[in-house]
Amino acid sequence: MLRGFRQRWRHFGPRRRQEHTRGDFCTDACVAPATNGDAYETAMQRVKDSLQRRPEVGDLDKRIDKWKAQAKRTNVTSDWLTAFFAQAPRSVLAQVQMDKHPHGYHDKQARLFELIDFNDTFEGAVLSMNDEERIKFAEAGRRGCDQACKLVGVQSFDDVQWEAIMKGLSRELAVYLAAQHNGFYAYMTSRAQDAMGIDMQIKDPDSGAYINLDVKAPSAFRHRLEDLVHEDRLNEHELLKADEQNYALVTNGHGGQAAEVILLCILPDRLGEVENFCFVDEVPMRDMLGMLIDRHGLRDNHYGQFGSLGPTRS
Repeated sequence: MLRGFRQRWRHFGPRRRQEHTRGDFCTDACVAPATNGDAYETAMQRVKDSLQRRPEVGDLDKRIDKWKAQAKRTNVTSDWLTAFFAQAPRSVLAQVQMDKHPHGYHDKQARLFELIDFNDTFEGAVLSMNDEERIKFAEAGRRGCDQACKLVGVQSFDDVQWEAIMKGLSRELAVYLAAQHNGFYAYMTSRAQDAMGIDMQIKDPDSGAYINLDVKAPSAFRHRLEDLVHEDRLNEHELLKADEQNYALVTNGHGGQAAEVILLCILPDRLGEVENFCFVDEVPMRDMLGMLIDRHGLRDNHYGQFGSLGPTRS
C-alpha cells in the first residue's frame, strides 16, 4: 500500500507561502485563546471527515492550505492541530525518502520543504496551546498523526523519527517561550523563507537591541563548530572559547545581506532541562539572553526583516 500511495504523492514541491511568518501567530504574552471542547478531538474529527475517503493529493493540498490559513488567522489550537494532523502522511513519506537517501536524490529539495512546512505547523500548534494542552502534545499529537496516516494507508513516524522531531523543536520552543515569559519580544522566522540560518530574533524592548539566534542541541553545536573551523570561519582558539561559553558568533551571508547570528547551545547542565516545551527553570535562559543582547545586540531599520539593510552594532 505504501508503494502505491508514494506514487500518488510524488509532487511535494515547495508552495508559495503567504508573506506573514511564524512570528505573526503568537502574541507577546503568548496567551492561547479559549477553545470549545477538546482541541485534539475536534481536530481529529475534522481530519477523519476529510481523509476517510482518501482524497487525491491535489485536493488534500488545497484543504491543508485552507486549514493553515485559518489557523494563522484565528490562532485557535484545534485549527492548528487540524492542519498538523492532515500534513502527517506526506511528511512521513518525505522523511522516509530523506532517511533512505541521506546524500541526496533528484527531488530532495521538495521533500525538505515538506518537512520544513510540517515543523512550522508543529510549532504553530504548540505556541497556540495553554499549559494543559501542551502537556498532552507528546502523546495526543503523535496519536493524531498516526490516525491520519492510517486513514490514507501510510506508515506512521517511527519512535526514532518522532523523538527526533520532539527533541529538536522542544529546545527551540523553550527558548522562544522563555524569552516571552521574561519580557523580551520574540520573533520566529519562517524556515521555508529563511536562508540566513536564523531560528528566531529576540529583542529587548527597552534598548531596542536584538539578536539573531540559531538554537542547537549540544551534538549539533559541536558539529557546526567543527564545520566552521573546516571552512576557515573559526580558528581552533575560537572553537574552544565557543565550547566554553556555550555560544558562538558567526556571520551568515555576504555584503548587504550579511547577518550576525549567535549559535546557542542548549546544554542542560547550564540552561536546565526542558519539559513540555518549557524550561523547568527559566532564570538561566533569561540571564543568557540578557547577556547576549548586552554583548552582541544589533540594530537595523526593520525589526523582523533582518539582512534587508544589513545589521549594525548597537
